[in-house]
Amino acid sequence: MPSIQLGQLQQEAAQLSEYFNEPEVYLRQLEHLLQAYATPVHRQGRIKGMRPILFSFEVPPPVLRRLEMEMSLQAGQQPAAALAIADVLWERRSYETRLLAIRLLGNIPAAEPEVGTRLEAWASENQEELLLNELHERGTRYMAASNPEALLHLAQRLLATGEFRKQVLSLGSLQTLLATGRFANLPALFTALLPISQDPPRKLQPFLADLLVALAQQTPKETAYFLGQALSAEPSEGSRWVARQVLRHLPAEMQAGLRELAK
Repeated sequence: MPSIQLGQLQQEAAQLSEYFNEPEVYLRQLEHLLQAYATPVHRQGRIKGMRPILFSFEVPPPVLRRLEMEMSLQAGQQPAAALAIADVLWERRSYETRLLAIRLLGNIPAAEPEVGTRLEAWASENQEELLLNELHERGTRYMAASNPEALLHLAQRLLATGEFRKQVLSLGSLQTLLATGRFANLPALFTALLPISQDPPRKLQPFLADLLVALAQQTPKETAYFLGQALSAEPSEGSRWVARQVLRHLPAEMQAGLRELAK
C-alpha cells in the first residue's frame, strides 16, 4: 500500500466524481482506487477486532472518509444519480462498496420511499455484522434530521413485518432518532414499541433493551410507565428480561414497583 498523500487522495476522489452520472464506470474507477490503497491482510500484522465476512480491500479509514466526503457533496447536487450509484455500490458485495453505499444513502436528500425501500432491502439481505450499525446510524442520517416522522413511520412498518433483520433496523433507526435530540413525538414511538415489547422474540430482546435504555436515560418517567404497560396482565419471560435490563437505568424511586413485575 502506498503512503497516503492527502492532497493526492483529494484530487483522486474529485476526479472519480466526473463519472457520477455513469454508475458502472464510477464503480470500475472506484475499485481501481480502492485497489491502489489496498493493504493485503498478510502485510497488516495483527488484525484488531472483528474482520468482515465480505471480501474486503482492507482500505485505510482515511481513504474511505475522503471518498465519503466527495460522495456526500455530489449527493446534495445530484440526488437521482446518487441513488443509482448507491445501488451499484451495494450490488458489488464487497465490504467497502457496501459501506460507502450505506453512507451515501444517508446523505441523499431523497424522499422516504426511495431511501426506505433500499434500507429495507439491504437490511433483509445483509449478513455482515460490521454493517448492522451502519445501516441504522448512517443510512438513516438524512431522514432522521430532515423528516423524523417519515423515519418513525418506516420503523413502525419494519417492526410489524416480523422479520428479524428488518426489526433490528427498525429499533436501531428509532435509536438514531433519539440521538438527534430533536425528536419530540415520544408518545408515537412508545405506541409503536408496545406490541413487540409484550412478547419480544429472543434474538430481538437485546436490541429492544438497548433502545429502551436510551429512552430511560432521556425520558425516565415515560419509560417507567411504558414498562408497566408491557408487564401488565401476564408478562412473557422475554418482556421481563428486557425490563430487568432497563430498570437499573431508571431512578431508584421508579424501580420498586416494576422490579416485582419483572421477576
